[in-house]
Amino acid sequence: MTNNKESKKILVIDDEKSFAEILCFALEKENFTVGCYTDPQLALKEILNFKDSNLILLDLSMPKIDGFELLTRIKNDLQNNIPIVIITNLRYTKDGREINEELIKTLGVKGLIKKTADLSEIVNQIKKFLNNGTDN
Repeated sequence: MTNNKESKKILVIDDEKSFAEILCFALEKENFTVGCYTDPQLALKEILNFKDSNLILLDLSMPKIDGFELLTRIKNDLQNNIPIVIITNLRYTKDGREINEELIKTLGVKGLIKKTADLSEIVNQIKKFLNNGTDN
């Protein structure tokens, strides 16, 4: 976790190490305090230590614990109220549902960011979510 007392805190949970590292670095350059996790099980344990975070960025396609299960555990088991934004390159869930804004609303998360966007656009979308915007 990078420390910057006055910055907003973001947890990134994505098993794709290269993407996670690049995204975390880009967010740190924007003066965010960032926790970067490529192991969803470790992230689940560590979330308890970062209850004051402003946002969780959660990938859906991960080994061991997929993003849907992790989302349920964060929201229900940990009773955590940190806003969550899904960040994925998936188009469909395992059961064939399209991953879109409509599905995201049913999951009770703040929004959706597609990994296929340019890195600067991803960072801009994250900033909008942190400022209570819901635009993608």
